[in-house]
Amino acid sequence: MSRRAKTRALALLLTWGLALGAAAQGEVRAEGVAAIVGAPTPRQGAQVVLLSDVDLRARMRLAGQRTGEIHLGPLPAPLLVATLDELLGEALIAREAERVQLASPTDRDVRDERRRLEGLAGGAARLTSLTDALGVDDEEIDAMARRRAMVKVFLEANLQGAATIDDAQIDRIYQSGEHPFQGQELEDVREPMRVWLTRRALENSVRRWVEVLRARTTIRVLAPYGGNR
Repeated sequence: MSRRAKTRALALLLTWGLALGAAAQGEVRAEGVAAIVGAPTPRQGAQVVLLSDVDLRARMRLAGQRTGEIHLGPLPAPLLVATLDELLGEALIAREAERVQLASPTDRDVRDERRRLEGLAGGAARLTSLTDALGVDDEEIDAMARRRAMVKVFLEANLQGAATIDDAQIDRIYQSGEHPFQGQELEDVREPMRVWLTRRALENSVRRWVEVLRARTTIRVLAPYGGNR
């Protein structure tokens, strides 16, 4: 077991140990825990998001946005906040997927998400450089890919037809001018606009799903950069 894996396991054990004394102390202070989804304290059925989870995903995104040496210094607070929100959304949807048990992701789904994570980090080689520098086991990336694959399968089952864009919608949006294809002929950008509108519709649908799940799920944020969520 790598040093990072041992640290992760210790953080989870510490969290559970602190939870046992929560009733007496009235507060849970868990070093290394960013958030708990599904309960105010760690328990069966709740998902724990570690500070190291947020740090890793944020550094993956940064690695994909920058060239040169892997950044191992302090991360900007806005990036950490945005990454925590992203992971909370994933945890909420993954938890709902487990609850309803619609379908399980296939091996191909997991491989696809693994490739997307590699793309996020700027490619497989760059992701390897990052994980080596941080002491992250490959199994941790695979677990991340499996969780994202579960989220993908759930969303595909629940968003069928939510992003069907017909020509009338494209014509209307083109005429409104509210699109990034200014100065181009409609027929030249019809299909790129369809792709853009589809992606926007899916993002809005996912955002609404997350909002609904947030409203009915207990979320305890412990990260110092988490603010009031």
